[in-house]
Amino acid sequence: MGLLTLVILVYYYWWKLPHPRYPPGVRGIPVMGATPFFGKYPQETLARWSRDKYGPIMSARFGQDEAVVLNDFETMHEAFVKNLQYFNSRPTFQIVEQYTNGYGFGFADGHKKFLEVRTFSQSALRGLGIGKRTMEARVSEVAQDLVRTLEDLDQKATDVKMVIGTVVANVISSVAFGKTYDPGDAEFEHLVQCSFNCYGDPDNSEHVNFLIFYPAMRHIQPFKRSLEKFYVVQNGI
Repeated sequence: MGLLTLVILVYYYWWKLPHPRYPPGVRGIPVMGATPFFGKYPQETLARWSRDKYGPIMSARFGQDEAVVLNDFETMHEAFVKNLQYFNSRPTFQIVEQYTNGYGFGFADGHKKFLEVRTFSQSALRGLGIGKRTMEARVSEVAQDLVRTLEDLDQKATDVKMVIGTVVANVISSVAFGKTYDPGDAEFEHLVQCSFNCYGDPDNSEHVNFLIFYPAMRHIQPFKRSLEKFYVVQNGI
């Protein structure tokens, strides 16, 4: 028992020591890292740690993996624009892979595949008006709909979550499909609500975030139920 206790203490304090090749940050607890402390919205927690203690470049242990977290525009621009050749790949997560079947831009695996998808996406988006004056006109047109909707409220208290959500969705729809939808369209509202349920449901997001780093937990509750809900709303059911 004494030897086991000594091993645990040495491992724990070794874990807490700063990594020599990483910036200061949160190492968390053995095995689980900082993930138990992320809460329902990890991006907000990481931003707070960065702002309050560690600065714009910090590290955090995501489960068993060390990660460097960039938290301001300047460092992100330095990494992903000026030094893209060193940051031209993306990690693979099992729950994302299961949903996308390996397709998509956000998590394209491998340097060559990621660059091919990125080049194609940039070309396609430019053809749709991204980076051009036509995009400004499209956004302005949809923004006028938002102004009219807010005026129709006549200063009545309301939850503007769906109002803003449908406006943002219409901007994307205008670019991708060349058309916008009536905010009162039931099917359109349903799809917007699915996005909120998927990415903004506090009861579901914490479990899904945990599964990104511990996919084996997907077979037990409540993680299994949260993952099923994640897949359901992703498919707009």
